[in-house]
Amino acid sequence: MINLVVFIISVLASLFIGPFIFDMLISNGSTGLNYRGEKIPVGMGLLFILIQVFLIFSASLFELGVDKTILLAYIISIILIGLIGFTDDLIGETDIKGFKGHIKALLRGKLTTGGLKAVVGLVIAVLFSLNVYNGIFELGVNILLITLFTNIINLFDLRPGRAIKVFSFLSIALIITSYINEYNFIIYAALGIIIVYSRYDLKAKSMMGDIGSNALGMTLGTFCVLTHSLTEKIVYLIILIILHGISEFSSFSKIIKNNSILNYLDNIGR
Repeated sequence: MINLVVFIISVLASLFIGPFIFDMLISNGSTGLNYRGEKIPVGMGLLFILIQVFLIFSASLFELGVDKTILLAYIISIILIGLIGFTDDLIGETDIKGFKGHIKALLRGKLTTGGLKAVVGLVIAVLFSLNVYNGIFELGVNILLITLFTNIINLFDLRPGRAIKVFSFLSIALIITSYINEYNFIIYAALGIIIVYSRYDLKAKSMMGDIGSNALGMTLGTFCVLTHSLTEKIVYLIILIILHGISEFSSFSKIIKNNSILNYLDNIGR
C-alpha cells in the first residue's frame, strides 16, 4: 500500500512543482546547450531532490518496519551528492573529461568539480555502507556499488530521455531481484517523479544535470546495498565495472546508434 501511496503523491507533487522549477531556472539564466546546440534549462534534477527528500522524510514518520536511521542516511546522501552535482552543473570544467581525467587532476593537486564529486561520493558511500554490512568484504562491495551506481546515470545522460530510461530499467531490475521489500517505496517515489519529468527530458526541453543524475544514481546504489544478497550485489558490481570500463574507451552514444535494438529503445518518446 505504501508503494502506491508514495508513487501517486510523487506524481501529483511533480506535476504541481515541475513548471515552477522550470520557469525559475529559465528566469535566472540556469541554462546550457544540449547535444543539438539549443539553449535549455539545466538543473531540473532539483525537482527530484526536493520531492524525494520531503516524501521519504514524511514516510519515515510512520511505522513502516524500516530503519529510520537508514532513511535519514539516504536523505542526507542524496542532498549532499545533489549539492555537489549542482556545483558541477554551475562551474564544472569542460576541458577535463571522464572519471580518469578528474582523478589524474586530483593526484596532481588540482581539485576539479568532477574530482570533488568523486571524493564526496566515496565518503558518502563509506558512511552509508557502515550502516549496512556483514563483514569487511561486503563493506567493500557496498562502497563500490554506491560509488559506481552514483556515476552510472551521468554516463548515459547524453541524449534526451536516455538517463531516465536507464534509471527506470535499473529500478525495475533492482525491485525484481531484491529479497528485502520494505524499502521499495524509495524506488516507487523516484519513479513517480521520473514519469512526470520525462515530458521535459524526452523532448529535450530541459536537462536534469548532475544534480539529478547523481542523486538518481545514489538512490539506486543505496537501495541495492539495502535490499540485495551479497551474491546479487557482486553481479551488479561486475556489470557496473564493465560499463564504466567501456565508457573510458568508447562512446555509449556510438554503441547505441550502431545497435538497431538499442537505437530503437533510445529513440522511443522523442
